[in-house]
Amino acid sequence: MFRGSGDAETGLLTPPSGARSEAAHEKALRSAEALLKSGGMKAATIDAISEQSGVSKVTLYRHWPSRQAIAAEAFGVLMARHLTFPETDSAQADLNDYLGDIGKFYRGPLGSIFAELVGACANDPTTAAYFRTFFLDERRRGFAALIRRCVDSGYFREDIDTEEAIDLFFGPLIYRMLVGHAGIDDNTVRSIIDHAVRGLRSGA
Repeated sequence: MFRGSGDAETGLLTPPSGARSEAAHEKALRSAEALLKSGGMKAATIDAISEQSGVSKVTLYRHWPSRQAIAAEAFGVLMARHLTFPETDSAQADLNDYLGDIGKFYRGPLGSIFAELVGACANDPTTAAYFRTFFLDERRRGFAALIRRCVDSGYFREDIDTEEAIDLFFGPLIYRMLVGHAGIDDNTVRSIIDHAVRGLRSGA
């Protein structure tokens, strides 16, 4: 099977240029998104994406190295629409609202897809590269900006490490979701958030 060119270290392919290639890329992503929403990762096969989108399998492999890579990019596009960052006059309120939405997301059908992708990343560095590039990196940049707003407003200490703070909020939730040893209901999410906030607050 012919595969497109790209970064040999990460496995990220550079899609062919041109209007026809861009149209095929978008059609494949829309089909992958629909398949993910209807049946999760197991439904988003190369055969199914090709059949639903009308894009040949040869063309798909010129754009992506695997079905997991297509799913990761499609999921990033999907989540950019469904999980936006609030931006009001109150950084504290925006933080609470966003983290509350995250808890609902993890419990819902999109959270199940997220868990499947995280599992795929553990065994495949190329899938992990697509997941970071098209989903995780943008999420972390957005949340880092929210944390900096909390610092600027005096809600969080100035000496915190932003990257570590992100992991402090999301690590326990993702661990519970993947391992299943404990729930992530609203009360649990609130408790985890409160513990993280206490460690980051000014004067803590």
